[in-house]
Amino acid sequence: MDEVAWIEARTLDVETTRETFALAARHVLADTATEYHAVITVAELAQAVQQRTKIRQRQAPSLWMGDVLYRVAKDCRRRAEPLLGALCVGPDGRMSEWYADTVNSVRGDVVTDPEQHAAEERLECYRRHGAELPPGGGEPALPPRRELARRPGGTRTSAPRAPREPRQPRAPKETVSKARQPDPPKAATCPRCFMQLPATGLCDTCD
Repeated sequence: MDEVAWIEARTLDVETTRETFALAARHVLADTATEYHAVITVAELAQAVQQRTKIRQRQAPSLWMGDVLYRVAKDCRRRAEPLLGALCVGPDGRMSEWYADTVNSVRGDVVTDPEQHAAEERLECYRRHGAELPPGGGEPALPPRRELARRPGGTRTSAPRAPREPRQPRAPKETVSKARQPDPPKAATCPRCFMQLPATGLCDTCD
C-alpha cells in the first residue's frame, strides 16, 4: 500500500490549515477524554493532528496551537459541551497562557485560577465522553508535574542549588589617622620695622 504523501502547511491558506487542525484536535482530545484523569501535552497534540491530517506544519506549536484550541473551544460552546482544550497541558503539566483568555472569550467567564478551573472542566469532559469513573463520579485533579528533560523536545532543567551560607560581614578597615604635626613657631619680628628679631629679642635696626 502506497504511503500517503504529506502536504506542507505553507502551500495552504492559514484558515484551511487551522480549521482542519481544529477538527482533528477535537477528535484527539475526545479520545483522550475517554480515560479518567488523562491529559495530553501541546507537543503531543500538535504531532497527533499533523499525523491525522497529513499536513506538516513546520512552525513551532506555540505559534499556532492556541488558535487551533480556540476554534475547538468555540465548537464545544456551540455543542454545549465542556471545553476539551482543558485536557491539553504544557510540558510541565500546567495550563498554557491561552486557556484563561479562551474561556473568557468563549464563555465570558473570568478565570482567576486556571489550574483548578481546567481540572474541573476536565472532569466534565471525562463524564461527557464516557470515561470509566470511580464510585461517586470522580473528582477534579491536577495533572502530575512532568519532568521536562524526560519529554521529547523538552529542555533540561538544572538541579536546584544548595543554599549558600551567608557571608560573614567583613570587619571595617582601621583607618590610621596620621598625627598632625604642630606648625613650627613663627619667628618674632620687630613691631616697628617688621624685621626678624635675633635670639636676644632686641632689634638691631631700631635699637
